Amino acid sequence: MATPDWDALNAGLKRLKLRKIRDLLNREGVRDQLDTFDDPIELVAHLVNEEVCARDRTQRENRFRQARFPAMKTLEDFDFSLQSSVQQEEIRFLAGLDFLRARENVIFVGPAGIGKTHLSISLGMEAVEAGYAVRFITAGQLVDALYASLADGTFKRELKRYGAFDLIVIDELGYLSLDKTASDHFFEVINQAYENQSIILTTNRPFQEWATLFDDAITVSAILDRLLHHAHLFNMKGDSYRLRQHLNQEGNTVI
Repeated sequence: MATPDWDALNAGLKRLKLRKIRDLLNREGVRDQLDTFDDPIELVAHLVNEEVCARDRTQRENRFRQARFPAMKTLEDFDFSLQSSVQQEEIRFLAGLDFLRARENVIFVGPAGIGKTHLSISLGMEAVEAGYAVRFITAGQLVDALYASLADGTFKRELKRYGAFDLIVIDELGYLSLDKTASDHFFEVINQAYENQSIILTTNRPFQEWATLFDDAITVSAILDRLLHHAHLFNMKGDSYRLRQHLNQEGNTVI
């Protein structure tokens, strides 16, 4: 068999953007190992599999980078024994991502420190692992980003960018009141997502208090109408994990 023109092969692999195969063939000792393959089809299958696996890893890393999770939180790390207001079976069912395929929403309502963000990140991570495009952002960050885009004339482009995700995780709605512009912007995100994307939202405020968060009752009604139409709602209760841990360290108990 004629000796291959390695320079031409490298150039062809580079042109086809088969980086993993090119790296393998240029690694010391690998070319000799290729002689162990008796069947050329088996050799091609091996190289193609290496390329596919490398691209899958890269895409997974890119999806996690794009998601911007503030921390890595898995369902295995969540202590359901300390959060009796949420049934583990229901969360595990959501982790199957049927809600995402159906473009449904998930809403966690409850006081601070009881695991809402943890569960939201965990479901978001499951979506990333399954190949979906996810973006995690706090309500405050979302409003600030849209305000900034309004200032430099890129609002429509910024809004369209959020519309490109399969899942948007909006955390911590309820800590800041939104003026008319911010309320309108928030509505635009929810309206754009309605029946096109899924939203996971966490809030420390029950729905009857949302009138104090947004500029007017009409906006609140329109937002809730779209959020709740196809939604899995969890009213969570309990004491803050962080407060409980602190008090336990101090030798006290939560009353």
